[in-house]
Amino acid sequence: MSPTEGLRALPAFGPRLATLAFLLLGLPVAVMFALLVPLGDVADEPSHLVRAASLLDGRFVGHRETITLPDGTPFVAAGVTVAPIWGDLSRSRDPADVSKRADPPPHPDLGRGAWDDTRHFAAIYTISTYFPVFYGPAALGLGAAKLAGLAPRDATVVGRLANVLAYALMAVAALAVARRGRPLIFAVLVVPMSLSLAGSFNQDGLMIAAAVLAVALASRSWTRDAESDRFARPAWILAASLVGLVALAKPPYALLAVILLGRLPWRDGLRAWGPLALRRGGLAVLAVLPAALWTVFVAATVSTPFPRPAHEAGPLWPGPQPTIFTSTDPKAQLRVLAAQPLRFVTIPFHYLLTIKHLKGLLASLIGILGWLDRSFPVPLYGVWALALLAALVPARRPPPGRTLPDFALLATAGLVCVWAIVLSQYLTWTAVGIPQVYGPQGRYLLPLLPLLALLLPEGEGLPKDEAGDGWRRAARLLPVAAAAVDLVVVPVWVPRML
Repeated sequence: MSPTEGLRALPAFGPRLATLAFLLLGLPVAVMFALLVPLGDVADEPSHLVRAASLLDGRFVGHRETITLPDGTPFVAAGVTVAPIWGDLSRSRDPADVSKRADPPPHPDLGRGAWDDTRHFAAIYTISTYFPVFYGPAALGLGAAKLAGLAPRDATVVGRLANVLAYALMAVAALAVARRGRPLIFAVLVVPMSLSLAGSFNQDGLMIAAAVLAVALASRSWTRDAESDRFARPAWILAASLVGLVALAKPPYALLAVILLGRLPWRDGLRAWGPLALRRGGLAVLAVLPAALWTVFVAATVSTPFPRPAHEAGPLWPGPQPTIFTSTDPKAQLRVLAAQPLRFVTIPFHYLLTIKHLKGLLASLIGILGWLDRSFPVPLYGVWALALLAALVPARRPPPGRTLPDFALLATAGLVCVWAIVLSQYLTWTAVGIPQVYGPQGRYLLPLLPLLALLLPEGEGLPKDEAGDGWRRAARLLPVAAAAVDLVVVPVWVPRML
């Protein structure tokens, strides 16, 4: 058999193969992360655990209270009221310096006894403002463990596994219903960063799965032109609901609502696609309207700055110098941007166009564990970078010129969403007046990657190029090979790196 014939004999990346590959390769790795990674050794997991645990008491919305900082200064902080055991169990790092282990570390017997009925205020700042829907599975896991008589420490394992189960259900559904870009959807779901988040209390894992499922559902409306307006109503409403939930969790992702427009008949002119775009655009607005209302509500009643050591404002500060700040200050940062409005564009895009930052975003998109300080072996990043590129290989060549308007629409939405994410980090997390941006991470891009799947033709296009078809099949299977590598690397490497 010639190499070309051998490649052509490879299986197509259909829903059965994709689902089976996820269940055999992706799901076990997510379970490994849930069982092997120490509690609290996922980015922001202590605060996410506290947020999930607060739901057990029916506390769905955070609030403000005055706390005393280590230096004795009173500070108004955003948080929730919760049993202190959850913060104690997940305190794997020194809150003052997350690069250091907690001193002393949590005692092995902590959380082995009865459940604590006391409640105290826990300051978790921005995380207390998140809409609680993606904390539901973890909270249900904690509650089920309590009813089963398990100790709090054991309940945290159940909570993590409940998140894995919810993630797996959405992942399998996405792979089953996707009509476009299934290899890319698979790659986003099984990249190590996604699976590590799925096996933790961090809400980002379920948010990624929800975004992927929304795109997979919407992909069915991107296979036709005007006829796609007859897309099955339940699936269409589910896609809109998922987009709305993702936007509620993190408002910058509201632009994912662009997927609800479907493919529009651009060539037929305004009369053909104008009314169609208005109807679908109305649905998109309705999907994200609750997120806008929630954002206004929590900004007015819950959100507070984050305390920082006293520091002088940076060189971009338009006010008097020196001005001392003791926390982040979004209002002051808005003054910095408004002093030269072009900074709204230049500061985020200077960050995004810096090679060092791009490399960091790619690495943390693939997977940097702990508190962004525990890396995998370098070759694994090369394997996954190649797999993500290969996932963009279409099943067949796209029809010439047909996808240009769709590409422009989706690319614009994606870029604006990335800009909004970076800008939000500048406003809410970066020291006042400095030209740098603190906080953007590659995992924030994972919900956006599936947008590219809507541009990849599935089962349509020009007649097959018989030689090229085999190479396309081989390339599209590379994410499966990368997932198989993870199945070997994760159980060996994770215990050594954490």
